[in-house]
Amino acid sequence: MRAFSLTLLCLTAATTVLAGQDRHAPKPPRRPSLPSGSDTCDANAYYRYGVMSIRGDPSSAAAAFYWAERLSPTSAVSYYGERIARIIADPYLLRGYVEENRHVLESAELKRVDSLELRALALDPFFPERLDENLILAYVINEVHDQLRAQGEEVSDLDIETYVRRWLDNADVETRAWLAFGRGNYEEAAGLWAGRVRHDRKDAHLRAWRSRALFLAGELDSARVELDSAIATARRADAEKLRFVYDSKALWEYQIGRIYEMQGRDSSAREAYQRALVEDLSFTPAHVRLAGIALRWRDTTTALTELQRAVETREDEYSARLSLGTLFAVRGAADSATAHLRRAAEIEPWAAQPHLVLGDARRAAGDRDGAAAEYRRFLALAAQADPGGVTARARLAALSAPPQ
Repeated sequence: MRAFSLTLLCLTAATTVLAGQDRHAPKPPRRPSLPSGSDTCDANAYYRYGVMSIRGDPSSAAAAFYWAERLSPTSAVSYYGERIARIIADPYLLRGYVEENRHVLESAELKRVDSLELRALALDPFFPERLDENLILAYVINEVHDQLRAQGEEVSDLDIETYVRRWLDNADVETRAWLAFGRGNYEEAAGLWAGRVRHDRKDAHLRAWRSRALFLAGELDSARVELDSAIATARRADAEKLRFVYDSKALWEYQIGRIYEMQGRDSSAREAYQRALVEDLSFTPAHVRLAGIALRWRDTTTALTELQRAVETREDEYSARLSLGTLFAVRGAADSATAHLRRAAEIEPWAAQPHLVLGDARRAAGDRDGAAAEYRRFLALAAQADPGGVTARARLAALSAPPQ
């Protein structure tokens, strides 16, 4: 059985995903039935259901992760979970993905699936990928099952899984690195990938993945140095035409910016985000982060400019619309806030948050009925545990009270 080489499984260019490609499924799946007593407005409930069912029923898991996204569009792990579940649910896609079949890698279906990964990375470039072990297990179990069937042998699924788990613990270095990463053993994963990097210095993706392990292990400076090396390696590869896949230097600069932000080095972060935009002008997450830095510097004019650039680049960017509408609401520009927040609600009609801010914007504009309608809509969509519920109910009660 060939060794895994998951780091080279091509992701679509960030430009394609973040500038114009619809991230929603062509036909929304039916909501899976959650356990009795679950809050069907709670994205976390769907996420937990997806995690529980990904091994036995990956199609239902993919549907659960999809609805977690719709209820909470800024949750990176939900997009990631749907991607893993959809690959596992399709044996042809799973085999072609792991074995790097070029026809599969370049297929429209895999590009759509990989767009979910890039969506997740845009929201949180260092989210923990704790479901990868399920993908590795599914692939190896399928392979062993097919080989045994070809030999006319009947073995229980439990026996196969026991054998596969034992095999994986003694697999090649790269597979063990992925398993360690997926299990949260980030220092071990970084060490294993370090050995691979020494043997393949031209592989920028290996360095980028090692940087994520280092980051999650708390070694932020080392993670940033590894990303710098990944970018330099990718530039040399571009010049030598050694790779056919696009190495997203914009994404890696974005990750460097996030590291600098976490270290309180906003000026360096700003420079990194600007470099990301030099690499890819359509990389909207960099505009959103630049807006955040500007707000910390109390420069609302620049923050508005960056958010407006984000929505001009991608008209259906929910996060930027929500942020822009919220900023206009804070500044007292009720009409501008209303326009952007209503567009955010159109983009993600199951998300509750735009309606809470819309209620505040309409209340500030003196539109009591409009504000009340938005607060009610928020309460209809929000999870029972959403802290905004207390605020919405209090403001509804105030609007219902007779004028003093």
